[in-house]
Order: sequence, then structure tokens, then C-alpha cells
Amino acid sequence: MYGTREELCVKLENMFTACEPLTLLVWTTDAVLAACRKHNQFPTEEEARRIMKAIGDTHMAVYQIKGVTQVSVNDMLTQHREEANRQVSVPAALLTRVLQDYECELEHRAGQAWAAGRPEPQAVQEARNDVYRLKEALAA
Repeated sequence: MYGTREELCVKLENMFTACEPLTLLVWTTDAVLAACRKHNQFPTEEEARRIMKAIGDTHMAVYQIKGVTQVSVNDMLTQHREEANRQVSVPAALLTRVLQDYECELEHRAGQAWAAGRPEPQAVQEARNDVYRLKEALAA
């Protein structure tokens, strides 16, 4: 499980009876960072949270057999970085069409915020910047 202490307490309360004995192992952001530093890797806070989420998403049967160790945490960081840097090839025409559709959707979201008297969401601004970077790459 992954979440805040409050969220996890609710999940545990819903999953187990009050008298059921449990063993709870906890990974914090600091613990993930320390485990990685011991292997000369230096994740960002965001990467550490992604690793924590991956640990929390691990099926119980898997971590009961394999455990969650410093080595497995470092493997998760390596895998995350490889996935983040993975590149694919797509036809330029396809990417152009998808970007046009996505840009229209972002404009729609910005318009909804404006109509509701709210500022444009940060996520919309960041996504629009991603679209601009992709368009520049296509034009190059």
C-alpha cells in the first residue's frame, strides 16, 4: 500500500479486524534515498516517491517471497530511469494529429477554468509547454 499515514490507516482498518496481528514494514522517502545513496545512486524526491508507490503497488505475494531490499529499491530506480528515458519512433503525421487534438483539449480545460473564475491549472500550463517542445522537435 502507498499513501499518507491517514490514508493507510483507513485502508488497514477496512482490510483487517482490530484484533488481527500484523507486521508492518515501513519505507519512507528518507529510507529510499538512504538505500539508493548506499549504492551511489541519488534519486530526486519525486523519484523516491515513485519508488515508494511502486513498493506499495507490489502484490503481497510478490513481496512476501522476494521482499523489498536496498537492492530491489535500487533496481526500481534504475527501471524508472530507463522507462523515463525510453524513446520511440512514430510517424510525424500521427504525432502532429495527436498534438493538435491534445492542444485543443488543453485550450478547453483552460477555458473551463477561466469561465469558472479560476486561473489556468498548473498541469495545463505544463502540458501546453510539453506540446510546444514536441512541436519544436517536429519542426527541426
